[in-house]
Amino acid sequence: MRVAREQALRLATEDQLTGLPNRRQFIEYLTHHQKLSLTRTDRIAVVVLDLDRFKPVNDLYGHRVGDEVLRATANRLKNIGGEKALVARIGGDEFGIILPVTSGDEAQVAARRIIAEVPEPISLAALSVNVGVSVGIAWCTSEHIHSDVLITADGGYVETVMRQADMALYRAKREGGSYYQFFCLEMDEQLRQRMDLESEIGRAIKSGQIVPYYQPLVDLKTGSVTGCEVLARWNHPTRGLLLPATFIPIAKATGSISALTYSLLRQAIQDAQTWPIALTLSVNLSPLMVVDAWLVPEILQILTELAFSPHRLSLEITETPLIDRPEEAKFVLKSLRDLGMRVSLDDFGAGYSGLSYLRQFDIDTVKLDRSFVGEILVDPRSLELVECIIGFCHRLGLSVTAEGIEELSVLNRLAELGCDSGQGFFFSKPKPNTGFLRYLESSDLGLQMAG
Repeated sequence: MRVAREQALRLATEDQLTGLPNRRQFIEYLTHHQKLSLTRTDRIAVVVLDLDRFKPVNDLYGHRVGDEVLRATANRLKNIGGEKALVARIGGDEFGIILPVTSGDEAQVAARRIIAEVPEPISLAALSVNVGVSVGIAWCTSEHIHSDVLITADGGYVETVMRQADMALYRAKREGGSYYQFFCLEMDEQLRQRMDLESEIGRAIKSGQIVPYYQPLVDLKTGSVTGCEVLARWNHPTRGLLLPATFIPIAKATGSISALTYSLLRQAIQDAQTWPIALTLSVNLSPLMVVDAWLVPEILQILTELAFSPHRLSLEITETPLIDRPEEAKFVLKSLRDLGMRVSLDDFGAGYSGLSYLRQFDIDTVKLDRSFVGEILVDPRSLELVECIIGFCHRLGLSVTAEGIEELSVLNRLAELGCDSGQGFFFSKPKPNTGFLRYLESSDLGLQMAG
């Protein structure tokens, strides 16, 4: 019985792959040490890091190699932290270190060692694999416990310190990776705002504060508007109009992204009832939604309730679910297409997807990432790649849409290459329904207005 209890405890607190403490144990250990720091003068540096370029390792070499990289990283971090530190695996390729220090310099030295030593090549049989690392650091002291941000934080001071470290990590990754960043006062207000938005987003979705904006999709052969992409905007009562980069990550983190998407879809369909009947709606799906068994029934119910043809709906996905959960994604995409909906692969070329995905999955359209589109007039390699992708897609019977068109010269070149359609500021910025209707009325659509 004692052995069984010990084994159960180990399973509950230990990461089985690396042998490190897991997130639960990390939080408990941090809580214990934070209480001790109330009566001591030393600081605790909470270090959160994740691996850069780890995903391509899994994609190229498989999960066994990826697992070995995680084990090697765990050993390197234990060596860097030393005996007084607790090193834990707190997520997929995310690690945490609780590091008692007497000065900020010690934490900085540890961060520099992590940046220098973790990316060293890892020898695995005939392979030599290396990844990068980004590091975020927050302080956990009695002074920080009694600060306003910690007192008002949902979940208490430990959870807030973790959010601070995560925010510093995000800033480090935004700098390009292979970088470390301490949480600073500038981020403090950002943290407050994020926490406020996290608490508000559910009510905002239900009350209709998050609304659809529309950016036209244009046929590059005829110049006619064929549809639009639905883009979210938050009409916040005190902060004004918020862009997706501010709140979509929050919707994903809080599990609200599905509710937000379905709400946008309903509003967009209601708006589209007064549009030309030939115009299509294109709606983005998060990776988790693509492999959700309830996705197809939910969308079908909305279409049925609002009497909207599935042939007028296109759903945009990224490559993530195709890589991470291919069989589930394949089943869902086939179900959507069997019902008459179209599927677009968004941001093609921005990640690690291969052209083989275009053969394996039920996809109708490929959307060229704007990073390629903007370079075709100045970078011969980008031009050649775009031409190759368009030709390959057409041979497979797929259409191609170019994102981010901002200049007439780029538009003309894409049309010469045979690109089917495009969108971007050259045509129109995203607009609310009233603005989109005015755009339609002023454009030579060659379409008959409905209703």
